[in-house]
Amino acid sequence: MTVNKGKEFEQSLKDSATEQKVFFYRIKDVPQMMLKQGSKVSQNNYDAFLYHNNYLFAIELKSTKAKSISFSESMIKKHQIESLKEAAKYEGIIAGFIFQYREPDNKTYFVHIDDFTTYKDHAEGRNNTITYSNKVNKSSIPIGICEEIGIELINIKKKVKFRYYIKRMLDEAIVRYGEES
Repeated sequence: MTVNKGKEFEQSLKDSATEQKVFFYRIKDVPQMMLKQGSKVSQNNYDAFLYHNNYLFAIELKSTKAKSISFSESMIKKHQIESLKEAAKYEGIIAGFIFQYREPDNKTYFVHIDDFTTYKDHAEGRNNTITYSNKVNKSSIPIGICEEIGIELINIKKKVKFRYYIKRMLDEAIVRYGEES
């Protein structure tokens, strides 16, 4: 049985975090097909929590082989955006997406929820006060924009799986988005 590339990405992140002594907790999804017809289960607000240097990271993980990630509800759900925005209001919490672009070089970026929503509003014509160096796509977030507004999550390919230098990315996010003491 082949493993879903998104689940493989999640496992590689978890393994990398564990190796680097960073707390990583994956919030379990309830498979919809396992539910009785007509039953409802609340949706997860995000995919994972990481904890590092007194900061809790609320993270939604997205993986694609394309060069952009669609804003469509099938890819990025409205409740995920709203939940990340809500989490980011609290002191000591940094919230955002980790976008993995598998092709061509497994480029991976952390994008803070505030930077994501600012870009999304601009792309959809609701905020023209900001300009971007890279091409803006009205229906997705392309890799070039993530390079511009995000923090790269450096990784190397081991034999089969990737190792992510997650501690380095978290440290940079704390410097950029953490509360000033």
